[in-house]
Order: sequence, then C-alpha cells, then structure tokens
Amino acid sequence: MSDSTPTVAAAEIARLTGVTRATVSNWRRRHADFPVPVAGGSEARPLFDLGDVQEWLRDHRVQIADSPVQRLRTMLRTEVDPASIPELMLFVGDETSAPATPLLTAIRDAVTATDVKQILDVLADRGLDAAPSTGVYPTEQPVAALMTDILAAAAPPTPQTLLDPACGSGTLLVEAARIGVASLSGQDVLPVQAARTAALLHAQVPAAMVDIRTGDSLLADAFPGEEFDAVLANPPYAQRDWGADRLALDLRWEYSVPPRGESELAWVQHILAHLRVGGTAVVLLPPAVASRTSGRRIRMELLRGGALRAVIALPQGASTPRQVGLQIWVLRRPGGGSADSVLFADMARMPTRGEIQSDWQGLSERVIDSWRAFDRGDVDAAAVADFTAVVRTMDILDDDIDLTPARRVRAAIDPGNVAASAHAAIGHLGEHLIELRGIAATVEDWSAGTGAGLRTATVGDLERGGAVRLVPTTPEAADSDSPQRPVLSGRDLLSGRGPSGLTNPDVPVSAELIREGDVLVSRFRDDHGAAQGTRVAEGADVGAVPGSGVIVFRTDLTRMDPWFFAGFIGSPDNSAAMFGSTTIRLDPMRLRIPILRLAEQKPYAEAFRKLHLLRVAAARTADVATRAAELIGTALTAGVLAPVRE
Repeated sequence: MSDSTPTVAAAEIARLTGVTRATVSNWRRRHADFPVPVAGGSEARPLFDLGDVQEWLRDHRVQIADSPVQRLRTMLRTEVDPASIPELMLFVGDETSAPATPLLTAIRDAVTATDVKQILDVLADRGLDAAPSTGVYPTEQPVAALMTDILAAAAPPTPQTLLDPACGSGTLLVEAARIGVASLSGQDVLPVQAARTAALLHAQVPAAMVDIRTGDSLLADAFPGEEFDAVLANPPYAQRDWGADRLALDLRWEYSVPPRGESELAWVQHILAHLRVGGTAVVLLPPAVASRTSGRRIRMELLRGGALRAVIALPQGASTPRQVGLQIWVLRRPGGGSADSVLFADMARMPTRGEIQSDWQGLSERVIDSWRAFDRGDVDAAAVADFTAVVRTMDILDDDIDLTPARRVRAAIDPGNVAASAHAAIGHLGEHLIELRGIAATVEDWSAGTGAGLRTATVGDLERGGAVRLVPTTPEAADSDSPQRPVLSGRDLLSGRGPSGLTNPDVPVSAELIREGDVLVSRFRDDHGAAQGTRVAEGADVGAVPGSGVIVFRTDLTRMDPWFFAGFIGSPDNSAAMFGSTTIRLDPMRLRIPILRLAEQKPYAEAFRKLHLLRVAAARTADVATRAAELIGTALTAGVLAPVRE
C-alpha cells in the first residue's frame, strides 16, 4: 500500500465522472475554484489531489460514474503502490488461488465486466507510474501481425519455440501463438511488463508453454546458452547505457563488437546468438541502423555471413515512434548453405486506396508473398517493380553498405514490369487530367466586383460574439482502453491529404474529435501564404484527432458559413496574423473575416469550396504526373521504352 497522497490526471477525472477530457479542461478553465495541480505531474499531464477533486465534484453536484473498472482504477490510485502491481497481476483471471480481499474482489469484478487484457492494461498503467522508460515503444498490432506472418511464411519447418527478448506488453508473443508456436519465452527489464505478458499469455493461450522472465537481456540474459526456432523482437532504440564497456568481450559479438552508439546492432547479435542454426528472427528497428557509419562493419559482417535475409521499410506512422518510418529486418542463423542475395521491400512508397487511406492489408500481403518466394529461391516472383528488389550481396558491399530499401528498390529495374507500370501511369494521368478539366470548368465564370473593401472583424471579436468558437485541442494523456483513431497534422492540411497518423496510448492527444463542418487550419505555412492549409472537415477528417499543428474552428451555422470562414482565412489580408522568419505561424485571434449576412456569405462559400476542389485535384494530378515521368524516365534509360522517331 502507498502512504502518499493519491492523485489523478485529467483522463482519470473524465473516467470518474463519465465525461470527456475536453469537459474536464473546460472545468479547469471556467471554474476558479477547480483544484490546482500538485507536484509530480507535468504541463502536458498535470496531476490533482484525488480528495480535492472529489470534494469539488460534490460541491458542483457532478455525479461520479460507477463501474467495476472505474472502482478498480480508483482503488489502484488510492491504495496500491506501483511496486506491488506485478504481484497483483498473478491473480488476474484466477478465481481460486488467493483470498477474497477487497482489492482482489475488485479485480475479479472488473475482469467479469470486461476482459483480462483490458484489466491487465489498467493494472499496468498504475505499475508503470514508477517506471518511466525512454527508447521503448509498443508494437502496433498490424505491424506485429505482419512480422509474425513473415515468420510464418519462412521455409518450413514451422517454429515451435520462440523468444522475445524485449517482450513489453506481449503483443508479439500473442501473435506468435496465433501461428501455432507452442513454446513462448520472453524477457523484459520491467517487472510489471514481464508479469503483464505472463498473465496475458496464460489467459489467452493456456495450452502454450509460457516462460517469461525479468531482467535486462543484454546485461543479464535470462536464457544463457538457450537456442530457439525463432525470435520476434522490437528492442529498445538508441540506448545510451546498454553496457558497451562491460560487454566488450562478450561472446555474442560474432559479427564484431558493437560501438557504443549502436545498441540496436547489439540487440541484433544477441538475437542471432539465441537462434538455432537455420532459425529465423524478425526484428523491428529504426531506419538509421541501416545506414549509420558507426554500424558499417557489423552490417558488412552480417551480409558476408549470410545472416541478413531481408530489409523491409514501413511507412511513416505505422508504429511508434510515428515520426520515422521503421524497418523490419529478417535474420537467419547461418548454417551449411550460402546466402548470396538479400530481399529489399519499400512499403514507405505504398500506393493509396481511394483518396487517403493506405491499403495496409494489400501491401502486407505483397510483402509476405515476395518474402515467401525469395525464401524458396524464386527470385523472379520475389522481385516486383518499384516495390521489392533482390540484390546480390556482393553488390551491397560498397563503401557505405547502406541497407536502406528505397535505395535498392529504385536501383533495381525489371524491364517488363517497368514498361507495364509506365503505361498504367500514363493512363492514370489521363484520368486525373479529365477530372481536373471538369473541376476547372466550374470556376471559369465570374462577374465583375465593385472593388470596394469589405468591413471585417477579427476572429477574436467573432468568438466573443458567439459566431465562431476556437475548439480547445490541448494534448492530454490518452486512456489505455481508448480506441485508436486517425490523427490529422498541419502538414496533412498543407499537402491537401487526409489524416496520416494514428493515436497511441503513450502519446498525449486532444480529447476533442473533428466534426463535420469544422474549419481546419494549419498553424504553419511553408512561406507567407503560399500554401493554404485550410479546409472544411468532411469525409475522412470527421472523427479524426487534431494534431498539434492544427487549429479547429466551429461556426454557428445560423450566422457563419464554414466555407466562407475558411476561404477568407487564407486571404492576403490575413498576412498580419502570421509571424516568424523561418517557420511561419498563425495567431488565430488576429485573423480577419468580412462581416456579411448569411445569405450574402453563401455565394462566396460556394466559390471557395470550388477553389478548394481545384487545388486538391491539381495537387493529385501533379503527383500522378511526377510519378508517370519517373517511370517513363526509368523505362527510357533502361532501354525498355524508346522515343518515337519522326
């Protein structure tokens, strides 16, 4: 039990009262008597004294929500020390082995109301309060599924024993059980994560043999000398103190001693050391590992030894950290055979389905098919123009030994596929040109204006008058059980695309979701007004989370048309609301909007909507034209296409 004063974050107050986090933010802003933050929190995630919050809620007649899960959360926050959480996890889903204390009864009631995984997540939230960690990121389920399917597609036999040396919450081990792995082993440096994974596996795959241990896998390997059929891992990134000095003579460094700045390549060699001969490992790594100068020697030895079999580039945002495009490395413990080539796949340049949503499932299947063909020796089937490339090892052993997939895929040319892709791109361009001409025809006719200026008011004035409202989008800690949602960034607005990111429980985001008709404005400009970065929310925008670079306005539809408001935000007159010399930003309250009756706004609103459609169509056509030009240029230089002789 904890003797410290119990505290709660805004997200917990929201759960306690059954409201959104935006409502809690409004309470803080509008009520001077709302409890002030206490020590131990941060600006992005302030903490409040639970007793003070409960008293304030009673005084303001706010009813406290009651559910088994909420009662458990409150009990954990007020009565349980984070250090005791691993022990409590042993009893999740266990109805018989422990006495019916109030806390264990609350855990069992919560499991009955939801499920084991959700309650383990609730317990882990409390347990991790005392264990901050950097460089460790959860593996998103789609990425974990892809990694596991790559493992399953490898040449037989199917792995029966598997290790995850940095198992975290157990996502990869659960996926391994899905493909039939019978013996699941794991290790994590945090006791709460090890206990969480063990409890989850015992509950979800009771028939499997489960062995989860605690400790730092590099400094205190819990499975010394043991070999496994396979390894799945998402190891920590950029560790500063991974034991470089203490492990300089370690026998695991078969492919050269890892430099201090190459902790990821230490993990790669640790993983290979635990594979039986012919065993396969699928590892998630940051992209810098493929090209950093300090890791050149190890990459060279991995290639020469035949241990590296494939490198697959994922699109940016596929898994945390979302600001980079991670890579999947497929490794194999070398045996008697030789490996004279490596498969490279570039999902980072994946095509899109419809307007904005990436076809993850389709691209994943293409990666798996290419890997399966490559691993079985069918090089022709494995190589897909502009997507995958099979490169001879001797061609990679240059001065840089750069394993970045985009570089290798662009350099590999399949004449037949390039020609077909070029012809398809030309046809695609024609379709977009037809669309662009049709939209352009809608903006051909205009009447002459009077030249007289329109009377304007600032957005600050309009907000005070109730015509518009600036929607609060302050990032707050996400609930562990919140559904994953798309995130719209300021760069998405500038480029005219839809939401490109996804929420993550470890990253604070706005609790306010975008509604249809909201006016979305990028806080940034590439230069003084060159990019509009403004539109009215519709389609994929609706239900997305506004990112930190997005301003959201909500208009009173009886007084202000959203497209009228959005159109004038991008006007030259609003340059006064921009500031900064390198990165141009907006002060939303200084934006000026003309004062017109709603009926007079409508023609302007329709015109601005048509101009927005024209910009979007022009941007898409430009992208398709650039892609077609690249393919035709590649086909010309490869001799696949030839210019028409006159």
